[in-house]
Formats: sequence, structure tokens, C-alpha cells
Amino acid sequence: MSRASDLKCWRCGVAIALDVLPLRSAETCAACNADLHVCRMCGFYNPSVADACEETVATAVSNKERANYCDYFKASPRAWRGGEDDAQARARAELEQLFGGAASTAPSTDAARNRSELDKLFGLDES
Repeated sequence: MSRASDLKCWRCGVAIALDVLPLRSAETCAACNADLHVCRMCGFYNPSVADACEETVATAVSNKERANYCDYFKASPRAWRGGEDDAQARARAELEQLFGGAASTAPSTDAARNRSELDKLFGLDES
């Protein structure tokens, strides 16, 4: 069984101070200001089941990342999933290597350039 000192913020991974335990519904992370009494921080949270909660009698909560008043809340040391960001970075690097160059995450706002690229894509470019 894990100790309370193993608890980390579900959003940023910073260790949660022992003096804030048990978590109140208004508790926030000192580092990133994320709500801590949230479904994502709960041991019953499981996105692969109905309503993302394994507790069958808990009231449904629509926003899993906002503070709630669920009486079944049980803080979980599994909430922090730090490896996901690393996996995303690796995937992006592999895509950039595959397609030759850095992919832009911001959409282009140059209408003429966008239209030109579409015309080339669909073979409508007259040049």
C-alpha cells in the first residue's frame, strides 16, 4: 500500500504536502494551482469505465478536472502520469523525422498561401 507522502499533483507532479491531508474540496496545488479534490486525483477514476468512475454509487461528475464534493473521493498516488508528456514529445519527434521538418502546431492565417497549398494538393495549381 502506498503512503500519503507518495501523493503528487495530478497535473504537474509536484508532491502534495502532508499538512493538507486529507484533501478538502477547496484544496489546490501550491505549484500549478490545480484543484486537487478532483476525479482525476481519485483512486476510483478510470476513463475506461462508464462515467470514468469505478465507484458504482457515486454521483456523476461532468468535469473530471474541477473540484467536486464527492463523498467517495480517495486520493490516489497513481494520479500523476508524467510519462505521457514524454511519449507525446517522442511521437512528435518521430513525425517530424518522418515528414522532414518541424510541424507547426499553430494554423496558418495567410489565406492566399493556404489557398495556394490547397490548389497544389488537389492539382488545381495552374503554374
